[in-house]
Amino acid sequence: MVDEMTRGNSIPEHRRYSQRLAHLEKRNISARKGPHQPIGNKVVGIKKQRQNSSKKRISALMWLFGIVLLVMIYIILPISKITNITISGNNELTDREVEDASTIRPGRLIWTAWLGQKYLEHEARIKNPQVKTLEVSLRGLKSVHVAITENRLLGEAQVGKQKHAVLSNGQLQLTTAHNTNIDFQGFESHRQQLEILGQQLGKLKPVISHGISSVKYQPTKESPHQVILYMKDGNTVKATLTNVGDKMKYYPSILTKMKGQGVVDLRIGAYSYNYGAKDK
Repeated sequence: MVDEMTRGNSIPEHRRYSQRLAHLEKRNISARKGPHQPIGNKVVGIKKQRQNSSKKRISALMWLFGIVLLVMIYIILPISKITNITISGNNELTDREVEDASTIRPGRLIWTAWLGQKYLEHEARIKNPQVKTLEVSLRGLKSVHVAITENRLLGEAQVGKQKHAVLSNGQLQLTTAHNTNIDFQGFESHRQQLEILGQQLGKLKPVISHGISSVKYQPTKESPHQVILYMKDGNTVKATLTNVGDKMKYYPSILTKMKGQGVVDLRIGAYSYNYGAKDK
């Protein structure tokens, strides 16, 4: 009787034990299916990653090679070379002089002219000081436009034994050409003063500077930097070379108050008097 009761009580214990084993087995199966994959699967994954990485590198190299090849073909083809050049902004320089200074000519690679324009501008100013700024723009596959601004040619002067062109930025340029602009006198041994005067007169509007016939450097004890401007309208202007550009701006308004030809004195203040009148 006791044995039967013992066996009756042990049956549920066996069931619970069996159920627990089954539960543990399920957990082990789930764990094996989780992130901990077999070594064989890991090896296959690594191989796939390496293959994808190799494909990407090969693809990048092919793109790079293709771009280099296209650039090389473009350089060889005539389409990469300049055939047409237009120039604007030059009033005193000829188109040929601009081309020579900038080295932008038919046959040059168009991309070197466009990408290297800062260098070209620097070189152009050295070759021809009349070039102030230079800008290159593309106007087609084989056409470029060159826009420049100039340092105006004010006139010419004798410095030492050589004749120089005087530019509006104060630079002096050796020249053999004759021009009918301002005739600078008295600067044979005064190069620095001539450069200062060029910078000053470069501030003037062309309508005023074109009215100057000649300028004479005539320093005195009282006015050590005196310059005399002889105007095309018959007037004479006394000024100081260090500020003549600033004061000559008022010359047109002074003319409206003059009753005839005479002297305009800009050395100290600004006033005028007719020829023959008592010197003030």
